[in-house]
Amino acid sequence: MKLFLRRDNSCDSSRFVVYDENGREKYRICGRRSSSVDRMAILDMNDNPLVIIRVAPFHVFYAFSISDGHERFSMTATHVRTRTEFHFHGISWVLCRSTDRRSFEIFDADNTPVLYQSADRYLATGSYELNIFKEHRELFAIAAAVCADVLNYADAALAATV
Repeated sequence: MKLFLRRDNSCDSSRFVVYDENGREKYRICGRRSSSVDRMAILDMNDNPLVIIRVAPFHVFYAFSISDGHERFSMTATHVRTRTEFHFHGISWVLCRSTDRRSFEIFDADNTPVLYQSADRYLATGSYELNIFKEHRELFAIAAAVCADVLNYADAALAATV
């Protein structure tokens, strides 16, 4: 299944929009920031929350908690020299990032692909193309991509100020 993830700053609470292959909006990711925790939700088209994402930035790493009310896992991101290392806890996924820092793959423990994200360079829309291989994990795969892209945005802002 192919989806497109695009950053959306149309209002204070809007973060991302997820589109299907036909350009129809499928999900919205909205949230609010506080000084210590960033809370987002993946919403369906009726504004029902499907997945909750909490982001806690610490001095040396970021901690993400992802939950759909029935299942929960966490992800940590640690900056190591020139790259960011991601580790999943509570789910047997591994994230492999490409050298462009915007594309990555997520694999399950049996080496089957879960998600491949690539920057959408052809349409110049600033969006990411998500190829999801396990449809029953669609929302969790989108949530993991959002977490990685939150860091891409933070890294870009940091690099621009240095």
